[in-house]
This record gives sequence, structure tokens and C-alpha cells, in this order.
Amino acid sequence: VLFLSVATNALGHDGATGVVKERMEYFKQSKNNLKAIKAHIARKNYESIIPLAIEIRDWAGKMTKYFPEGSGVDPSEAAPEVWSDFEGFEKAALLHFDAANKLISSAKSKNQKNIVEAFGITASTCKSCHQLYRVD
Repeated sequence: VLFLSVATNALGHDGATGVVKERMEYFKQSKNNLKAIKAHIARKNYESIIPLAIEIRDWAGKMTKYFPEGSGVDPSEAAPEVWSDFEGFEKAALLHFDAANKLISSAKSKNQKNIVEAFGITASTCKSCHQLYRVD
């Protein structure tokens, strides 16, 4: 199963160029950052969370610019709803930005309970956006 998952992810970027490839790479980096943050939380390595969460926040802040009209063509995984409900997509990106910002603040405060909560919210903003704006 792990092999199939890795193979599918690798194939997902095959043929991607330009803005589609760039946004796929940003999403992949955010996913990797979330995995790393989860490990840092478990080890209570709070300082290491901050730069990873900053990358996630910064991506959320510019994400919508990587979805110009007409960029939903294969191999893009963006659902047509990105463009038909662009205002909703912008709101989802803003929620993700705010959640990542809270994660940064929580990591700086070194409060484990707040960090875990902020991490959960950040991860859930990814998931909820994918449910609406990504083709699986």
C-alpha cells in the first residue's frame, strides 16, 4: 500500500509544468511540513515547529495566486469549484493562513496543549479545503 501511495504521488506530478507544477510542489512541501511538525510536537521540540509553520502560513497567503483561470487541466488535481467558487476558495486559504499563524504563536509560547490544538486546526483546514476544492 505504501508503495502504491508513493507511486501515485510521483505520477501525479508527471507532466505538470508551470504554475500547476509549482503549486503541486508547494502542497507537497506543506504536507511534509505537517508530518514533521507532528513529530516535533511528540518530542516537544517547539522551536523546530516555527519555521515549518511559517512555510505553511506563507504558502497559504499566496496560494490563490497559483490558481489562474485555465490552470485546472490535467495533471492538476484542482476541482472546477476552485474557479466557480473562487471567493470560497480564498476564504478557505485565509482560514488555513490564520490556523498556521496560530500554530506559530502557540509554538513560540511552548504550551503543548495550545500547540496540539493549533496543529489540529491547521491540519483540518487542509482537509476541509481538499474536500471542496480537490479532485481525488
